[in-house]
Amino acid sequence: MKFNVEKNIEIEAPLSKVRTLIQDFKEWNSWSPWTIIEPECPIEIEGNPGEVGHSMHWEGKIIGSGKNTLSSIEGSTFNYDLEFIKPWKSKAKTSLILEDAGTKTKVTWTMKSSMPFFLFFMVKTMKNWIGMDYDRGLRMLKEIAENDKINCTTKNEGSIDYKGFSYLGIKRTVSFNEMPENMKKDFEKLERDIVTDRKKNAEKWICIYPKFDMRNMNVTYIAAVSDENLKKEDLGPDYIAGQIQDSNAIEIKHDGSYDFLGNAWSMGMMIMQSNKHKKNGFPFEQYWNNPQNVSPNELKTSVFFPIKS
Repeated sequence: MKFNVEKNIEIEAPLSKVRTLIQDFKEWNSWSPWTIIEPECPIEIEGNPGEVGHSMHWEGKIIGSGKNTLSSIEGSTFNYDLEFIKPWKSKAKTSLILEDAGTKTKVTWTMKSSMPFFLFFMVKTMKNWIGMDYDRGLRMLKEIAENDKINCTTKNEGSIDYKGFSYLGIKRTVSFNEMPENMKKDFEKLERDIVTDRKKNAEKWICIYPKFDMRNMNVTYIAAVSDENLKKEDLGPDYIAGQIQDSNAIEIKHDGSYDFLGNAWSMGMMIMQSNKHKKNGFPFEQYWNNPQNVSPNELKTSVFFPIKS
């Protein structure tokens, strides 16, 4: 069954600068949504940048293996033959299309591929996963083209022993697009109800994710705080109580803007998959500082994936 994916972004940089970042596979490592997940992945680059036949082959333990080859160039459109070898074999035709918009450049990333007919029920989910990866990559491309670097780092800290705690939080189900604005409002409510009105504080500020519905692009989350100072407080019907259990957990540390936090999530999920870890609870984010007190580049976050020992 055939499917198409298309994502685009506007970049405040001239087309010539964006073209340089796209036509050379050596530059891809700085904005690729996949190689950032496994920075130590061995990569072989062949051919001349910007010429047909220029290719990149990767052999990763986490992201698998494959090859991407520049098959043709039509003006400012770069067409590629993409081949995945591990963990499963598949092929796709992809394109990066650059359009001059004055001082801006519009970049459109497309994919044409297919899945076996008996996996028809997975097509929509697969399109959404790839679309999210494309969005991550285009945001990083934009950041590098506009500011010459991405002010964030993502690091796998491996398996750690996590000490659980009880919490109070606000549970909500929204679309992925609505999530940032809703989460912002929920954490503002948490701060208002607990810190401002009750003069209390919480040791841990977290967001738990009980469900990701990738087919319909919906997410259920719980914006929450640890309740060590709130045992006798009644916060009203908007709040639910819960427990994070003691557990081993994969910790992915992300320093920098929440705009690129998807890199930590992708890294964690692919590590879970490649190492065949079994889940032992819902994944969650823990925030080590307050976005109202520091700049986006100084934010510190960990994403935890509880696993069975």
